[in-house]
Amino acid sequence: MRTSLLFFTAYYSLFFVLHFAGLFFFNISLQQALFFEIHGSIFMITALLLFGLLWAFNGYSHYVAWLYLLGSVVKFGLFILLLWPLFKADGEVTILEKSSFLIPYCCSLFLETRILISKLNKI
Repeated sequence: MRTSLLFFTAYYSLFFVLHFAGLFFFNISLQQALFFEIHGSIFMITALLLFGLLWAFNGYSHYVAWLYLLGSVVKFGLFILLLWPLFKADGEVTILEKSSFLIPYCCSLFLETRILISKLNKI
């Protein structure tokens, strides 16, 4: 379990740096993109869900797929409840706001799926 969480942390950090470099390259303000808030919240939620999924492999492996789907719904639900009002505050959702959420969300989803597939292949 520890190696999976370290794998997730290392690769998410790489995506974090690449996203940061992209924003820096295009001269986009980190505050405007809600960079740290979005990355921090998605990282923490995904890490907690991944920890729960890896823990479930020990005794509840037949529920892992349902827990994975529930985790995706929770992450997206928290986005709708917490971040969507911030994005819609000015009456318009820009491409920057959409990509500010979708890049970390898709990266975390990809890493979570990759870890779970490798774990399922070992069973």
